[in-house]
Amino acid sequence: MATTSREWEINCDLGTSSNVRKEEKFPYIVALARAVNALKAAHSLLPSTRKAETPERLRNIMNSYFFSSALLYEGLRLIRRMNREFADDEVFQTGLRMLFKDPTALKIERDHLNPARNHAVFHFLPDEFRKAICKSDADRIVFVMGAGKKARSLHYGYADVLAAEILVGMSSDDPKFWATFKTAAKETGELVIKFTDDAELLIGTYLRTWGFKRE
Repeated sequence: MATTSREWEINCDLGTSSNVRKEEKFPYIVALARAVNALKAAHSLLPSTRKAETPERLRNIMNSYFFSSALLYEGLRLIRRMNREFADDEVFQTGLRMLFKDPTALKIERDHLNPARNHAVFHFLPDEFRKAICKSDADRIVFVMGAGKKARSLHYGYADVLAAEILVGMSSDDPKFWATFKTAAKETGELVIKFTDDAELLIGTYLRTWGFKRE
């Protein structure tokens, strides 16, 4: 792996390394850390400052939401698999596990995360897009948007709007569409923050317990 610049790291010695590999919970903690990395990377697509709306900016905003939704769906599946192994763990049971007692979280998972993961983000399914295409009565299709001559600024907006329709469950022609989309994006973003905060608390707890040290 390439050398990276860093101020500190959390590591362990040979003895701890040998022991931790035998821990039944270690693979779950590694998988959880991978989920946090993926969610933070997707979230990083969001522009850091408020500027004029450009095709590139809009593309990144929409896809940050799309990928966060799909990754969060996978993260919630991981939590369900962890429940048996972490049944007696207070940090898990009062943190990540509580997401499944949150009505808003369950509604987001059912209405938005499932369609995102299975139909529009990780799987590019023409039949699902055909359904969305057929629902629209738009007279005009804006397929690509751009600013300047740089290819990286292009946004295939029509495809992303259809993906948003799959997530929201209604046509973009519906007057309620964009308001519903923005609400879903906001609630999903809040759920991502809750997930990553609780996950990092659990990860940190186990690393300390197993003997990892910060240097």
